[in-house]
Amino acid sequence: MVREVCLAELSALYATEMLLRDFYDDIDFCGFVSVWFYEEMKHHLVLRKYLERVGEVVAEAQLPRLRLAAAPGPAIDTLTMHFCGEQRLAQRYAALSASAPEPVLRQIFTILAADELRHAAVYARHLRRAINGNPGALPAVLRLALWTMRTGPGNPGHRVAATDPSAVAGLDDPHYFHRMSGVYRMLAGEADGGVAVPEEAEEIAGLSRAAVAGL
Repeated sequence: MVREVCLAELSALYATEMLLRDFYDDIDFCGFVSVWFYEEMKHHLVLRKYLERVGEVVAEAQLPRLRLAAAPGPAIDTLTMHFCGEQRLAQRYAALSASAPEPVLRQIFTILAADELRHAAVYARHLRRAINGNPGALPAVLRLALWTMRTGPGNPGHRVAATDPSAVAGLDDPHYFHRMSGVYRMLAGEADGGVAVPEEAEEIAGLSRAAVAGL
């Protein structure tokens, strides 16, 4: 799983190219993207270093196959997907930290989780600004948030799976996000067969309340 997380974090390189393209006129947001890119690549590199120390090398020649590109999309959709995606990653990394078999990996995932939460907070600020400028977009934001937060066959519910081809398709294990979601639910004490409807409804209701109150 560490290897798949390491490779998935590399998608920030290609996401940055697309974010700088799609938000070309938003200097404030592009400034944040430069910091976000540095921290996400730090995640990839520290996990590569960890893998090397335990005897598993990520060959540089394997990495270009993960490169992807996507056509420009609505800016508010992009912000929504990243806002939700960063929170989900933070939750998963926190769960992985709590269950890691040794202290170095626990510390790595603890730091990664904190980074993702900070990123989510900044995406929330930019999403709030976008909705303030276009209040009518809030229902669409909540619908997309619902899609992003749900996990099931054909929908890993993560931003790196939303392009065609996706970063998920290029991973050594293309079912990684489904498997990671199952592990996270297990570690979080949820049912092994998937998120029960009442819990999912409560999760989305909480997101909706936060969006209405905070955005």
